[in-house]
Amino acid sequence: MKTTQPHLEFTAPRDDNARLANLCGPLDKNLRQIEQALDVTLQRRGHRITIRGRGAKLALTALENFYNNARDPLSVDDIQLALV
Repeated sequence: MKTTQPHLEFTAPRDDNARLANLCGPLDKNLRQIEQALDVTLQRRGHRITIRGRGAKLALTALENFYNNARDPLSVDDIQLALV
């Protein structure tokens, strides 16, 4: 019997595109870094990011925290250091 992976969703406010861009990074590199560190799959469509995998709850918390701190661009190093 196949078990389905839990999935959650992070939705950024539509009125702050710059902060969303800072969260995701160039070509979504920051999202890829979060995927690797937390063993999840992130799929972004506009302002919504679907999170799948065992670490989905932790990834959701991380995305919320990173978004709150994304008034300025976040680097891959910023992401790596925060996830360690």
